[in-house]
Amino acid sequence: MATMADEYYKVILPDGTSPTKEFDYGAYLPSSGAPGPWLPEIKDAQIRKKGYYVSKYWRFWYREGARVFVCQCKGLVCEYTNGVEKQACCATLRLVKEITQEALAQPSDKNFNLGNFNTGLSNIGEANPGNFNIGSRNTGSLNMGDFNTGDSNTGIDNVGDENLGSLNTGSHNAGHSNSGSFNNGSYNSGDYNEGHANSGSFNKGNRNTGKWNACNYSSGFFNTLEPCAVMFDKPTNIKVSQVRLPKWLQKPDIKKALSEAEAGDIMSTFDLPNFDAEIFERITGIGKEQILKAAEEAARRRDRFGNP
Repeated sequence: MATMADEYYKVILPDGTSPTKEFDYGAYLPSSGAPGPWLPEIKDAQIRKKGYYVSKYWRFWYREGARVFVCQCKGLVCEYTNGVEKQACCATLRLVKEITQEALAQPSDKNFNLGNFNTGLSNIGEANPGNFNIGSRNTGSLNMGDFNTGDSNTGIDNVGDENLGSLNTGSHNAGHSNSGSFNNGSYNSGDYNEGHANSGSFNKGNRNTGKWNACNYSSGFFNTLEPCAVMFDKPTNIKVSQVRLPKWLQKPDIKKALSEAEAGDIMSTFDLPNFDAEIFERITGIGKEQILKAAEEAARRRDRFGNP
């Protein structure tokens, strides 16, 4: 017989279902010392999508009154994180034999936690008040990582459910730092985006504020072409992603940045498409004469001290 760590197990609850799915295994139990029948095959089994779930760690799923079975699997698919097998599923399985009493005789803590300070059940980690976590300080369940307050997250610091990433405050995101939901990307505040930094929804691209766009930087709807930038209240013939501002205009304190900028960078301000000094001063509080004076002072610093 293989060691416990080498085998896969299926935990069946008293009502005949598994801990996470409602499939009834009652008709597939071993009988008279013979394995149970093979379950109906699920082709192309995939974790989080379809398949029969099994685990090397039966304690992770055990509940009082449950039964533990050694199982034989076909079409096994495993998921690893940091060298640890988080979960596994298969296309079909059969329950070979029940080992409940043998398994329960092994020493463990009362909640079947592998770690300290857990108040939940079946955790591998520390200080989890939730259940089925591999990580620490999760307040939800089925998390792989730390500091999650939702369920079924793989990452850290998620406030939501079923995120594959970190620092999400929404749900069902495959990325990082999303505040929306169902995003396949990062830094989205909208929903159902395939891209990054979208505040709109249903976009396939980056930095869209509109919806259903398959491009970048669109604030409209159903567009496939990136729009040209509007600058100083007039349209330009350059794409939004092609706009390059002077370095001093990319800092939060632009008055300080202007006083420290190089002459060439300052003078490039006047090369901005559609540059309008009146509009520029109205928005920034910096007039044309101030820009020219700052450029002269920067030139004098360069001549006095040389280029850095």
